[in-house]
Amino acid sequence: MISDESKYYCLSGDCPLGGPSTWHVIDWDQRRVISVTMDGEQDSEDLAIQNLSRIDSSKLPRDIYRIYVSDTGEIISRYSDPKNDATCCVHYPFLGDMTVPEGTLTIQRDKLEELERLGPDVDLVAYPPCQGPSAKKVVFKYYWLWQYGQGSWKEMSLWMRLPRNHPNIVPFDRIVVDELEGRVVGFTTTYVPGGNLEENTSRVFKLEWLRQLINVVDELNLQYGIAHQDIAPRNLVVDESTDSIMLFDFNYAARINYPPLGNGKGEHYDEERNDVKGLIFTTYEIITQDQSFRNKPHIEQNTNHLPQEWRKHPKVELDCPVASYQSILQEWEKRRTGDLAGAKFDDFPKRIDWPTRPDPPQKIVVLKNSEGKPVNVRLEQWDEKRQDVLARGGKVLNWERLPQKDLNGGVRVLSNGELIRG
Repeated sequence: MISDESKYYCLSGDCPLGGPSTWHVIDWDQRRVISVTMDGEQDSEDLAIQNLSRIDSSKLPRDIYRIYVSDTGEIISRYSDPKNDATCCVHYPFLGDMTVPEGTLTIQRDKLEELERLGPDVDLVAYPPCQGPSAKKVVFKYYWLWQYGQGSWKEMSLWMRLPRNHPNIVPFDRIVVDELEGRVVGFTTTYVPGGNLEENTSRVFKLEWLRQLINVVDELNLQYGIAHQDIAPRNLVVDESTDSIMLFDFNYAARINYPPLGNGKGEHYDEERNDVKGLIFTTYEIITQDQSFRNKPHIEQNTNHLPQEWRKHPKVELDCPVASYQSILQEWEKRRTGDLAGAKFDDFPKRIDWPTRPDPPQKIVVLKNSEGKPVNVRLEQWDEKRQDVLARGGKVLNWERLPQKDLNGGVRVLSNGELIRG
């Protein structure tokens, strides 16, 4: 379920001198944009989010694109004219424009049934037949805002090239294409039940699991040239059938020391987020349930600042003394110190590489130069307003859906937002 704390977000707004101010608020639950207009110069989106949260956007009809609220947060006006629609249609690459590993499968978005909303742009879904023990449950990761397109492309391109049968990496499942033109809108990964290690703290955290994590981090870093950069309890699950701990979520991952591509098409490798430090802090957090060190900026996180003797939280269960976990980590940290310094991406024996994201169509806009004269500038068109696409008779890929609170009493919905009839 998408929590109330993470339900709303803002990426843009219009705050002219003297007001009124309009912020375009994203409702992750319904996957819609609602513009909130307020009097005065509101240079922060916080008030707009606060007003929309208090009003509860799930109560607003789908054809309401903008609301005008008073100083006390009451709705003064509602706007359903499409000219107030701030929703944009993203340019997605065609499947045929991609280079994918042999044997990679695809599935259409409208063949997936939504089972649960795990977070913004992440759902638990099922393949047809979607009911009963034969249903194939997978995690669907997607994007419907252009700002997240490059990150999704990188994560998908990397994940699909990792070993599918690795015991300590959640397997990539399929590329998801839209039902209109066969464009790539996201991907699925295998669903591992039981909750991640942040959600489920009832398991015995085994010393063998720590050894498995050390091995997979070494393999990613030293063989494949990949840094995960976000190792944390929330990104670890356990496959109980094989007694293996598994790493997932590669949205922060990067090729180590990869040459910069420019134009925002690369990814950022940050030594301050190195995986050795990440796993040490993760193990400390699991054992002690103390998150104070991880709450600091990465540049301030230093393993030397951890207590010399870790105190196990009373509710945490281990199968070996705490000292055994610390000893293994200390030896590993010593062995790994400085082993990536000066390494080039081409030096990694099993390096994973992938092509850049295909460019979108271009458009010409007229701007003024330093002399005030109009000049034509060619820009990449990563998205286009929905109202403009409809006005020219173009195809619109719908993402909007019912609020999650309405999905009860047997109501079933597909990943494209359509209800399943019958």
